[in-house]
Amino acid sequence: MDVQRVTSYTGQSYAEVFEAFWNGMNSNYMFWDIETVNWNNMYKTYKPRFEALDIDKTNPNNGQKAVQYLVDMTKDLADSHLNLTFNGQGNFLIGNYPIQSTTFSPANLRHQLNGASQPIPRNVFDNVIPKNYLTKAEFGTDANKSFEINLGIIPRGGKNILYLEFSQFKLGEEYWAANSTATPVKPVLDDFFRYTKDPSIDGLIIDLRGNPGGSVPDMDFFLGNLITKPVQVAYTRTKTGDNRLDYTPWIKGYVHPQPGSVDFTDKPVAVLVDGNSVSMAEMTSMAAKAIFPKGKLVGEQTWGGTGQIPPSDTRYLGGQFTAAGFVQVYMAGVELRDKNMICYENKGLTPDIPVKFDTTAIKSNIDVQLDKAIGHIVAPN
Repeated sequence: MDVQRVTSYTGQSYAEVFEAFWNGMNSNYMFWDIETVNWNNMYKTYKPRFEALDIDKTNPNNGQKAVQYLVDMTKDLADSHLNLTFNGQGNFLIGNYPIQSTTFSPANLRHQLNGASQPIPRNVFDNVIPKNYLTKAEFGTDANKSFEINLGIIPRGGKNILYLEFSQFKLGEEYWAANSTATPVKPVLDDFFRYTKDPSIDGLIIDLRGNPGGSVPDMDFFLGNLITKPVQVAYTRTKTGDNRLDYTPWIKGYVHPQPGSVDFTDKPVAVLVDGNSVSMAEMTSMAAKAIFPKGKLVGEQTWGGTGQIPPSDTRYLGGQFTAAGFVQVYMAGVELRDKNMICYENKGLTPDIPVKFDTTAIKSNIDVQLDKAIGHIVAPN
């Protein structure tokens, strides 16, 4: 009998909501192997609290209390993709801070409370850098400007540095293949790949600052065009059953060369990252380090969300589920580590060349992080 992921746990009472949620997390959560939260203690602590809600069924605050209990149970979990969406309920406390929302993202609130930096304004990427750093600047976007891409050449120190920035990973399947955006993205990407084959290009800067991630197949589409043989960049594993530590063996993850690709691995590469580089931005940064011997991460510590969100099919037993119609749980269903088996979940990647974004310098059209990346390409170490 094939094992299938349970994606919906039923229940009518608050006690059944708790059982559905606790069991759903127990079976589908990917990071129990690194987790510091004692999930068994959560059962002992919160089961009687949910049962008490069923005793006084007329209390109008029961739904609010149930939301708060689920928030308290999950606020310290490591999965940085974890998000709870409450059906018709909202508002909760984190510490003494009231949050008015029907969704709860533990990692997002942790970053806010820890004083995480604000995302770099799009104006920096779309205006400051193209006007003050790039020659042959190109730009692409969609009708709503939900996706933007910038390309150009930075001439510095007698070298020609290829620069590429895009706001999220929707490159291959959506914007290159469809080519249906208002200011088409496909010509920009075509020119990027053309430049990588140009011997006058001396290095590459990939700007992933503020990039929240997106489509996993972009790994092959993007980096696969810069290699001519497969390169192992990571290990992954999924769940094999309902028990907390039922995992598959670790499987090697590769970036695969694409048709017409070029070997760019002998040239220096800098990947710009910051505290708002998440998910596929982090996986791509990790892969770039594995692929390019002269590859460096420049900027600030990344977010720390390297788990993958799998499609909803029977190959994956971990990940998203609904608990008794009360809460929708969104979380990773694939655990990922780098090729050295280092886990970055809830930690982030540490840059090789650390430098903070300077909000004062940018007013004078100086991007200190980009300047550091340029310095690495001009004189790689």
